Amino acid sequence: MNIGIKIKRLRENKRMSQMELSTILNISQTKLCNIESNDDKMIDFALMDKVCRYFEVGFDYFLNEKQINKVEKNDGGVVGSNFGTINNFPESILEQITILIEDNKSKAIKIEELEKKIQELIPNPAP
Repeated sequence: MNIGIKIKRLRENKRMSQMELSTILNISQTKLCNIESNDDKMIDFALMDKVCRYFEVGFDYFLNEKQINKVEKNDGGVVGSNFGTINNFPESILEQITILIEDNKSKAIKIEELEKKIQELIPNPAP
C-alpha cells in the first residue's frame, strides 16, 4: 500500500475532508489530492513529519510493509492470529529516519530557546 493511500485512510478515519487536512498540513488541497492518488510521489520529510505528528503515527507506519495474518474458522466466528509486520526496508533506513526525527526535535527546542532569548532582549514598551 502506498503512502498516499495510507494518508487517505488516516484522514478518512478521522472523518476529515481533504481541505481540512491540507489546511492543517499547510499545503494546497490539490497537492494533498495528488499525494493521496499517488500522482505526486515527491513527499518531503518535513511534510511526512507533520502527517506523523498529526495522526500520532511513526514514519515506519508508511514504509512498505506486509501484514501476515492467520485466520481460522471457528463455529460461526473467526479467530485471527497476527504474526507481526514484515518490513521490506533495510534497518539502516529506519535508523536514519529516527535520527532525523530526533534531530528535528532538538532543533525545534533550540529554536524555542532562541526565540525566548530574543523576546527577553526586546525592550517592553512603556505603559
